[in-house]
Amino acid sequence: MKCFVINLDRSADRLAVVQAEFARIGIPFERVAGIDAAAGAPISVPRLTEAEVCCFLSHRQCWDAIAYGPDQYGAVFEDDVVFSDDAGAALADDSWIPHDADVVKLETFFNRVRLGRPVSAVAGYSVRRLLGQHLGACGYILSKQAAARLLRETESFTVPVDVALFSPTQMTTARSTIYQMVPALCLQALFVPERKTPATLIQFALPPQREKRVIDRLRVEAIRAIWYLHNRPLFRAVEKVEAVPFPTTRAG
Repeated sequence: MKCFVINLDRSADRLAVVQAEFARIGIPFERVAGIDAAAGAPISVPRLTEAEVCCFLSHRQCWDAIAYGPDQYGAVFEDDVVFSDDAGAALADDSWIPHDADVVKLETFFNRVRLGRPVSAVAGYSVRRLLGQHLGACGYILSKQAAARLLRETESFTVPVDVALFSPTQMTTARSTIYQMVPALCLQALFVPERKTPATLIQFALPPQREKRVIDRLRVEAIRAIWYLHNRPLFRAVEKVEAVPFPTTRAG
């Protein structure tokens, strides 16, 4: 399983930091040159900032590499990722990934989410079905088939990349079987005070949201219903509703 890291050409400092992070856990990675909003987004998407558009397009480059690469799975990371101390053991082997997984979310945003019972484990981490919205796209695994489908379904897009991947209001999520690693294998540097770096791939201050039209609200609810029906049998097996933790052994 190859690891891909999105990094802008002008962010040599961030590349040095992420190189050290991967060296610390003993895992190689392939750099993917991110599309830089500083040069202007190549396309315009209503209600998205240029940074969000470029971030999405950068992730699609990774999906393309996974979809047309030789491996069954690929891992995608942004260059502000911080790993748990023992993350290398999980990233060095893909045998623990559930056979039906489209996406495995590796990070945490510390919001409460519904989690199913453990279905797999590796190096002290459990793998559970993710049964709710858990945003963030700093670290996740995609299957080859899911990457190809996401490429087809996002030739045009209207939401940020983490929403497309992990929000039940999006058809790209509703059609996916998504797992969560518990505790999280990684998180963004913004959660580690001594590792905070300026955001270059994404812009955290979202633009004002327009009021949704009735047809848009109906569409969202229809997609949410599809997502619920896809996951309905598992709701009886929900083991906990909690924020996904990050190992406290990480010294930073």
